[in-house]
Amino acid sequence: MGGASAILMMAPLVNGLFLLLRDIFGILFLPFSFLFGMAGQTDHARIMGNLVGGMGTDLLSHPLRTLVAAMAGAGSAVLFVLGLGPAGRGAMAASLAAGLLAFWLGGMATGMILLPGLAIEALYLLRSRNPSGHAE
Repeated sequence: MGGASAILMMAPLVNGLFLLLRDIFGILFLPFSFLFGMAGQTDHARIMGNLVGGMGTDLLSHPLRTLVAAMAGAGSAVLFVLGLGPAGRGAMAASLAAGLLAFWLGGMATGMILLPGLAIEALYLLRSRNPSGHAE
């Protein structure tokens, strides 16, 4: 779950890097565009526009949703560890609920990363406990 949360958090960072690079290239091409335009050559404008405009588009459509999914995945991992102690079944159920929330918010592609952790959480939730708190 912790690894899946890290993967979910990386998407907004990579998207921000691509948007920064797109803006830097746009600024770098501006003087050349001006000079070529003064010379009467406008063929380059379409090519440079495609190069600069194509960077960083449609990489991440909902960064806030992905960030909330990453936080839910991290919370699920913390609740799982707490559920192994005296907190018991309540924390384990909350851990599974937070993992399912992260799966739903992250979408099918990123949610598949969460499946092994969700399976482990479900198995731990379904296991029987004796009064001393240890598994039978």
